[in-house]
Amino acid sequence: MTIATGEAAHHDDQALMTLRAATLFTCDARGRMLLNNEPSERARQPAPRCYIGCSARGYLLRVGATVPDDLAQELAALVRAEPPTADLRVSPALDAGVRTLLARHAPVGEVEGGPAYRFPERFAVPGSAVRVTSANRDLLRDTLAWLYDEVDEWQPCFGVVADGVVVSLCLSSRVSAGAAEAGVGTLPDYRGRGYAVAATAAWAAAVRSEGRIPFYSTTWENLASRAVARRLGCILIGADASWE
Repeated sequence: MTIATGEAAHHDDQALMTLRAATLFTCDARGRMLLNNEPSERARQPAPRCYIGCSARGYLLRVGATVPDDLAQELAALVRAEPPTADLRVSPALDAGVRTLLARHAPVGEVEGGPAYRFPERFAVPGSAVRVTSANRDLLRDTLAWLYDEVDEWQPCFGVVADGVVVSLCLSSRVSAGAAEAGVGTLPDYRGRGYAVAATAAWAAAVRSEGRIPFYSTTWENLASRAVARRLGCILIGADASWE
């Protein structure tokens, strides 16, 4: 089966990165980040203190709710002064500037981030993935026990079954009314067989069938995950970085 959509015609990369940021985090009335926006409220953790999304058109800043207002204003000025670039990795200068500012308030951890993708307008959906719900959750018991009691909260959720259990899975790791973010994992002994591609394609098709936009992201260092994006034909829209 091939899925087609016209979503790319209606959203440029900066708009998509803005939608994605709204999908990743819950925010207060000021637009300050509160929590990571996992589908299960029990799984939500505090959002980072600073998040920067980058597309070829420029930058998108989100600041955590605990950051003092004067510091938030300085972060905004710092980001505004950074010129757009075709290199979507956060620049050493911007990283150093964010660190310096945040360190006034509390110690700063390592920057985390990587590329973000949209799915192509048309892509093939292999028939090897099955939707995993509470009705067939026994497929998870021996391999993904953490999901056994919560699977219906992380929908859509698709897995590839081998040896009677789910060995590769793609679920909605972050959700909003307009989009969902893929969360993908494959057991070590079953990697390199195309299972993640099959599960992720089925997940993306299901998200689109709900009228939402599916996003895929990873870290710069995760070459296997970036290879999945290439095999799916995903299109780079930007990148992000966050500081705890």
